[in-house]
Amino acid sequence: MGSTSPQVKNFIYIAYDYLRKKTDKNLSQLQRQLQILSVVSDLHAFEPTCMETLEFYVCLEQLLSLTDARSPLAWKVISLLAHICHSPTIRIALRDEIKVVPILSEYLISSKLSKDKAGKTLQLLQEISYGIKISRVEAWVLRLVPNLVEMILDSSSGDDLLVPALATLANLCRSNPPVLTCLRNNGTHMELIQKLLDIKNPDINLQLLTAELLLYLELELPRLGNENVYIDRILGLIFMAATDGFAENNLSTLRLAVDIFGELSSFHNLEESIREYKNYATSIQTLLNFLNADSPVESVEVLMELLFYIVDMGLSHLQKLHKDIFQRAVEWMHSDQCGVSALRLIKNIQILGDVSVSSAHTEDFLQAITASLAFSEALHINQQQLHRVNATLTLLEDLCIRDASFRLRLSMVLTPKMFSTLLRLILSMEVSNNGSLGLTSSSLSSSSPELNGTLSHLGSDQDFTSLAVMSEELAAQSVILVLTVVKLLGSQKAEFMHEYKQMLGNSSTMTHIVRCQRSSNPEYVSRAVTVLYEGTVPSESMTSIIKALEESNLATHCTLSTDFEPGRRDGTHWPCTQAFLPSFEEKVDNMIARLKGTVDKIELKDLGLTDIMEMYEYEMATMAHVEMTLRDALLAVDAQNRQTHHSMLQTQAQNDHLQSLLHMWKQKLEASQKDKNALQATISQVQNSARQLRENLVKEKTAMDRQNSKLQKEMSALRSEFDNRDEIIRKSQRMLSDVQSDIKNLHKHIKEEQEKYHKLQECNQKLDDELKKERRDHDNLQKEIAKLEKAQGQMKEENSELELIISSHEKTLIEKESQLEEMTRKFRELKRIQDMIHNISAGKLV
Repeated sequence: MGSTSPQVKNFIYIAYDYLRKKTDKNLSQLQRQLQILSVVSDLHAFEPTCMETLEFYVCLEQLLSLTDARSPLAWKVISLLAHICHSPTIRIALRDEIKVVPILSEYLISSKLSKDKAGKTLQLLQEISYGIKISRVEAWVLRLVPNLVEMILDSSSGDDLLVPALATLANLCRSNPPVLTCLRNNGTHMELIQKLLDIKNPDINLQLLTAELLLYLELELPRLGNENVYIDRILGLIFMAATDGFAENNLSTLRLAVDIFGELSSFHNLEESIREYKNYATSIQTLLNFLNADSPVESVEVLMELLFYIVDMGLSHLQKLHKDIFQRAVEWMHSDQCGVSALRLIKNIQILGDVSVSSAHTEDFLQAITASLAFSEALHINQQQLHRVNATLTLLEDLCIRDASFRLRLSMVLTPKMFSTLLRLILSMEVSNNGSLGLTSSSLSSSSPELNGTLSHLGSDQDFTSLAVMSEELAAQSVILVLTVVKLLGSQKAEFMHEYKQMLGNSSTMTHIVRCQRSSNPEYVSRAVTVLYEGTVPSESMTSIIKALEESNLATHCTLSTDFEPGRRDGTHWPCTQAFLPSFEEKVDNMIARLKGTVDKIELKDLGLTDIMEMYEYEMATMAHVEMTLRDALLAVDAQNRQTHHSMLQTQAQNDHLQSLLHMWKQKLEASQKDKNALQATISQVQNSARQLRENLVKEKTAMDRQNSKLQKEMSALRSEFDNRDEIIRKSQRMLSDVQSDIKNLHKHIKEEQEKYHKLQECNQKLDDELKKERRDHDNLQKEIAKLEKAQGQMKEENSELELIISSHEKTLIEKESQLEEMTRKFRELKRIQDMIHNISAGKLV
C-alpha cells in the first residue's frame, strides 16, 4: 500500500485516544472502527511500508496488552488480526517485530475462555507462530508449552482444539532447541507420547503432526526397535501428503510435509536412515508429473523447496532425475514468487557438478536468465522482484567463476544496457522506499493537536514503533551483485568493463557499497571491501565515498537511551526477588547444619522426624517460591525485551527516515550548487557580452556625432524651406476649411436623401408583404374553388341518383295511396256493418 487508508488513520487516532482516556465513548468508537476494518476486503494487503502502517500494528498490540481477555474489544482485535494475518508480510511483522505471540499465549493460558474463544485464539496463535525462531527460554514458552500439552491430553480425536494445539506445538518446536528442551522436561512427557500413539485419524495432516512431535520427543525410536521402519513410515506420509497437497492445491498439507522433511533432514543421527529410503525416485517422478505451466505458483514454490532438500542430500541414484528437475526449475525461474526457490534448486544442481545443463538446454537456460534480468525503464521494481534478481545474479556469479565457456556465452547473450537499466531501477527503488516511509512522529503529531496530546500522555513504552526497513540493505546487496557480475563479464567483453567503471562513477552506487560494507553480513562486507579497495574506483567518486562513510559513521554512533520500568498488564510493577522471612531462613539453615553434624557423627537419635519433614517442606517451599519469582522476573525481562525491541525498531525507522531526508537534501544541495555554478558562468558570459556591446556602442556614438553635425547643417537649410512651406500649408488649410464646410452640407443632403430612401424602402416592403398576402389568399381561393367544383360534380351525380330514387318512391306512393283508399273504403263498409250489428244487438233497430 503506497498510502494509508482513511479507516486506518482514523483507527490510529481513536486507539491512542482510548489508551489515554479509556472512556465508554472512545470504546464504542473504537469497537465500531474495528468492525469496519474487519470487513475491509483488501486490508490483508496492507504491507508495512509507511509509518502509519506500523502505528496500526502497534495500536493493535497495545489494545491486546492493556485490555481484559474477556472484553468484547479484545475479541474484535483478535478477529481483525485473524483477518489480516493471511498476508505473509503482515504475519511476519506481527510475529517477529510486534511480538504478539506472547500476548496471545497469555490470553490462552491466564484467561478462562470458552471453548469457542479458546479455539479462535489457538487458531490465530497457530497462524502467527508459523516459522517463529526462539533462541532462548522465555517465560511465555515455559507456560504455553505445558498448556498445549494439557490441551492435547484432554482432547479427543474429534475435538476442534486438538489439531490447532498440535500444529501450534509443532510450530514452536520446529528448529527451536529451547522449546524442545522445555517439552522434554515436562512432567507429562510419557502421557503425551502415549496420547500421540493412541491418536487414530485418517487425516493426513494429523498423522504428520503426531509423527513430527514423536520425532521431537525422541522416545519413540527405541520403542519401535527399528529406526529405518520408523523413518520409512514418516517419509511415506510426507510424500503422500506432498503428492495429495500438490495435486489438490492444498497448500497447508504441502507446506507441512515440506517443513517436516526439512526438519527431519536436519537430524544428523537419522541421516543414514533418511538416505536409505527406497521410494525417492518414484515420489519425485509423481510430483514432477503433476507439475505443469498451469500449476498454482504458491504450490510450485513449496514443491521447489522440497526438491531442494532432496537434491541437497546428493543421492547418486537420483542424478537421472536432475535433468528433468532442472528443466522444470528453468521454466519457473522468471516467476516473482517462486523464482527464488527455483534458482536455489538450479544452483544446488550446478554445485553438485551435474551435467544436466547440456547443450540442448543451455539456450533455454540463457533465455530464462535474460527474461529474469530484463526490465523496462518505465517500470518499477519491488522487493519480491529484487529477491529474485539477487538469486539470479548469485547463480550467474557462481557459474561465471566455475565455467569460463559459460561466462563467454553470457557475455554474448547479455548486454551492458540490461545491467545499467537494472541498476537504475534499484537506485530509484531505494529513493522511492525512503520517500514512502511516511510521517514521522513529529509530523503526525503536528497534524492533529489532540493526537499530540494523546501521544504525550502515553509515555516511553507506548511511543511510535516501526519495523526495521530492510529494503535499503537488500538494494545495497543487489548493487554489489550487479557490479560483481558485470565485472566478471568484463573479463570477456570490454563493453561490460566500461559499463562497470561508469557504474562506479555514480555517487548513489558508492552510498550503497558503503552501506553494504557496514552491514552485518560477512559475505557482502567482503564483496564491498573488494570493490572499494581493488583500485578500480575512479578518482571523481572518492568524494562520494567519503560522504557515504561520514553518513554511515553518524548512523553507527547513534545511541538508544530509554528509561523503562516493566509493568504488568494490570498496571502494577513486577516484584523484586525475595525469599521467606529471615526467621524461616535461619531456622532452615540451623536445621541443615544440625542434620549435617548428626550425619557426620551418624547419630540420629536426638533428631525428630517431624523436624526433618518440616525442614524439607520449608526448603521445597523456598525453592518453589524462588522458582515462581524467577519466572516472574523472566516474564518481566521478556516484557522489557519486547519494549526495548519496539523502541529499537522505532529508532531504526526514524534513523532511516532521517538518513533518507539527509541524503535527499544533500542531493538537492548538490543540484543547487550545480545550478549556482551554471548561473555564475551565465552571468560572466553576459558580463563579457555587455562589455563588448559597450565598446561597440561607443564607436557607434562617435560616428553618430559626426553624422549629427552634418545633419544640423542640413536641418538649418530645411527650416527655411519649412517656413515657406508653412505659408503654403496655411493657405491650403483655409481652402481645406471651405471644402470641409461644403462636405458637411453634402453630408447633410445625403443624410436627408438616405432617410427618404429608407422610408421608400419601408413602404415598398409593406406593399411587397401585402402583395404576397394577396397572392396567398388568391391561391387559397383557387384551391377552394377547385374543391367546390369537385364537390358540385359529386352533388350533381348524387342528385341524379336521388331523382331516380324519388321517382320510384313517387310511383310506390301512388300505389300505396290507391291501396289506402281501397282499404279506407273497406274499413268504412265494415264500420257501417259493425254499427248495424251493434244497433241490432242493442235493440235500437226497429
